[in-house]
This record gives sequence, structure tokens and C-alpha cells, in this order.
Amino acid sequence: MLGGCAAPLRFQGSFLQPWQSYETLPKDEWRRRLKATRALGCDEIVLQWSGHEGGSTAWTLPDALLEWLFEEAGRAGMGIRLGLPYDERWWPSLEAPAPDARRDFLRATQARSLQALRSARWTRQSGFRGWYLPYEIDAYNWATPERQQALADWLQPVAEAARANGQPPLAVSTFHTRLPTEGRLTAVWAALLDRMPLRPMLQDGVGVAGIDHAAGLGPLSALLRQRGVAFDWIVELFEQLPAADGSSAFRARAATPARLRAQLQLARASGAERTIAFAVDPWLLDAPGAGTPAQ
Repeated sequence: MLGGCAAPLRFQGSFLQPWQSYETLPKDEWRRRLKATRALGCDEIVLQWSGHEGGSTAWTLPDALLEWLFEEAGRAGMGIRLGLPYDERWWPSLEAPAPDARRDFLRATQARSLQALRSARWTRQSGFRGWYLPYEIDAYNWATPERQQALADWLQPVAEAARANGQPPLAVSTFHTRLPTEGRLTAVWAALLDRMPLRPMLQDGVGVAGIDHAAGLGPLSALLRQRGVAFDWIVELFEQLPAADGSSAFRARAATPARLRAQLQLARASGAERTIAFAVDPWLLDAPGAGTPAQ
């Protein structure tokens, strides 16, 4: 798909969303996907989370599988940035009208993240590339100075723990929202970066909102360049489709090569240090179920 792109329009990494069904994925299939990801230029996998809770069932990525993934990714020439556990109640909790409910949720997720950071043994892996926060930051939910202070108070202990023993800054995804808001991503990130080092990961949003949507990240990328903050640019490899009749389930198809070339050119122009795909698996692989991520 990317064969027509002029060098160096390539990915340096790709997200991977691990689901419980992946526990039964044959090792040979894992190896095939890892090799295909490496062949597209990726030297890093961002595991979006190491477990998730808050839904119908809680699940944690088994240690044995994660250790094996470190080993196999290393053999393929890739490292792993490891996501913290994700609570699926993140978005509804932010929208809850009761301030106490939001505060209690933030405290609980902060405690869960800190526990995972302090008990993990993965930082000793030679292929460990740092931690990823699986909670995305926008301007709509953090529009006011009071909300931004609450966000920084929640995030700072996690960011500090993630940097223990000389680890790189915590990676955090962010995006330009289509919702009407007085909030600005530049204000949100200035408030965060004034208090802690982070590695922003800017989602282009093209898969949902179209190619012009990426322009909304221009002010933030300019701020990061001005401050000398290294950041990544996330290229969405899918195109969202209208929901089927009577269903709200997410539907999408792989992006066209022409659109991906345009996105990669935007990534290069942004000044990002690295371009990260979302995601080679499944959108660029012919694996069973590609086109609709299996959960």
C-alpha cells in the first residue's frame, strides 16, 4: 500500500489494541503480524493498554503473553511502549454532571495507574520504550482553568512515577475535537507541560472527520515546536463508515493509498519526531477480521 510513497514517508511505530481474544491467537500468526509491521518501517509497538476494566468484564494482558511479545518484537527489531490499564468509564465519567463523581473516578484511575507502574517488572526488558497513558486528552472536557488544574493534579503523580529510574516521559494521546468549545488544546497542554515532562501524541483525526480536520492540530504542534517538546503524530489508517441500520456499532474500512500519502505528508510537515500508525493491525494486514477490530 505504501510502495508508491517517496522516502522517507514511512511509519516508525504502530498502535496495537490487545483484546482478550488475542490470548488464543496462534504464535505463528503473532509472528506474521509482527514481521509485517516491521516491514512497514515500524521499530516500535504502542500497546494501547495492558488491561481494561469498567465494562462487563475486567481483563488483564497475561504476563506470559506480554513477556513473549517483548521477546518476539525484539527478534523482529521492535521495542514496546506499554499502555497502563484502561477504565472504559473514562468518557462518561468526564461528562458526569456531579463534580464528586468525576473527582472519585480520577482518584481511582490515578491509584490504579500508580499501582501498575510501581509493581511492573517490564522496565527491565531491553525492548521497553516507556509508558503510554490510555486516556486521550481533548479541549472540550478540560476547557476551563479549573478543569486544567484538576487534570494536571491527576496526571502529575502518574507522569513522575512513569519516569522512575530514568525512563522516558509518559506518552499521552491528544486530539482536536469537533465539539463546540471555548477550550483550546494549546491552553490544556501549556498547563500540563508547565508542571511535568510528557510526550504528546497528536491524533490526526482523519479517519473519522476527514483530511481537513488535521489542520486543527496546527496551533498545538507549533506550541510544541516552540517549546522544544518532542512529539509523535498519529496517522489513522481507517475511514469511518455510517452505522448500519438499527446499530450504533463502529464500522470502518481501510483508507485509500492516496489519502495515506496525504496524511504522511501532513505528519512530516508537523515537525513530529515520529509517525505512528493507528493501526497496522488490522487496517494494513490481511488477517482474519481485518476491517473491524476484534474485541
